[in-house]
Amino acid sequence: MSYKPFARKYRPRFFKEVVGQEVPVRIIKNAVKDGKVAQAYLFAGSRGVGKTTVARILAKSLNCLNPSEGEPCGECENCLEVERGSFPDLIEIDAASNRGIDDVRAIREAVNYRPLKGRYKVYIVDEAHMLTKEAFNALLKTLEEPPPNTVFVLCTTEYDKILPTILSRCQRVIFKRANNSDILQYLKRICELEGITYSEEALSLIAELSDGSMRDSASLLEQASVYGGGRIELDDVKELLGILTKSEVISFIELLLSSKVSKALGYIEDLYYRGYNLERFWETLHKEINNIILFKSVDEPESVFEDISYYESFKSTPLEALLYLEELVNRGKLDLRGRDSLSAYRLAIVKSFLIKDVVSLSKVLEAGVSLSSEGSREQEDPFIKEALSRAKRTMENGKTVFTFNEEDWRAIEDRIEELKGMYPEAEFRVIKKKSEDENMTKLF
Repeated sequence: MSYKPFARKYRPRFFKEVVGQEVPVRIIKNAVKDGKVAQAYLFAGSRGVGKTTVARILAKSLNCLNPSEGEPCGECENCLEVERGSFPDLIEIDAASNRGIDDVRAIREAVNYRPLKGRYKVYIVDEAHMLTKEAFNALLKTLEEPPPNTVFVLCTTEYDKILPTILSRCQRVIFKRANNSDILQYLKRICELEGITYSEEALSLIAELSDGSMRDSASLLEQASVYGGGRIELDDVKELLGILTKSEVISFIELLLSSKVSKALGYIEDLYYRGYNLERFWETLHKEINNIILFKSVDEPESVFEDISYYESFKSTPLEALLYLEELVNRGKLDLRGRDSLSAYRLAIVKSFLIKDVVSLSKVLEAGVSLSSEGSREQEDPFIKEALSRAKRTMENGKTVFTFNEEDWRAIEDRIEELKGMYPEAEFRVIKKKSEDENMTKLF
């Protein structure tokens, strides 16, 4: 018997085996059980989350000779043929390569014929968003009023590209990304069935790298098991994929926020000479910085993140510092157009030295204090505190810009030069009212 990759070998055969898609499974299974199957469905979601798999189980359920409570038996002739891909009434179409109006006309002609063997003829259109506008329009009437016992399932990873006229004719079923805990359990089950020894940390890293895709997780697991000779260890996974753990990326962020430029430069140069993919590392870095910003911005981070322990250490980090860092990292990505990755990232790291100034400015804002001209004495200044709290704050070219209204400006005008001297990394502006309908901004 020919070898089957894990992603195909452990693809769910029944609704009850589908992991992490409780809502879509409940909708489809109840529709089959109650005899209320729609004429057309749109399955939308990211790659590898089970859209085509659920569509095939739907086809199997509709044509099973011994169904039970909406589930196929998996043993009858029809079920086995669906699993082998030889069932004549299940037609799978790849819209990426069959996307024109002529391809849709062929479907329209074939759809008029009755099912050859089963009760239902099921059309699964993968990557449906790739169909041309003309092809979509040619499909409209068929989707709205198909022949009896015909079901269309359009699967797409790009929901926004589906025409509104198509959406209105389909029942929409949204598939979510699988969470890491579900993926981890799925990987453990495969390891047990395949007799693979593993470490919990290695499987957790694979789950994290899968980006919510069950198929990707199975493929990565298979690759890691082959590399490790039947054993899956954390160091082997890191070496194989050339990636760093989330903890290591978080540690690098802490270096940047602490303005430890020399250590950060040494770190990324070490990755470069060890053959790591710097662009992948930088993308992960950008993603984690955005996660930290989100963590600090929401009232209940537990409802957004599965595990907030990684971000707890940033509770006291000023948001301005994180916003400045995010801008630096994003600029590093844009600089790739004009220089090699190592040079672009080195420059971004060197600029991170200024973060310490952003942090000190943020503390002034939060505490509402003013420094004397010698910079050695702090005293409470209610006027400064109140004015700064009401000022509009923006980031421009890595600088924090405070824009005051006229009333607040007059309250602190005699202190502006002092603030400018102490914090040259900031700009202070005032909006002066020129007339009822026109404002002008004066830059100091």
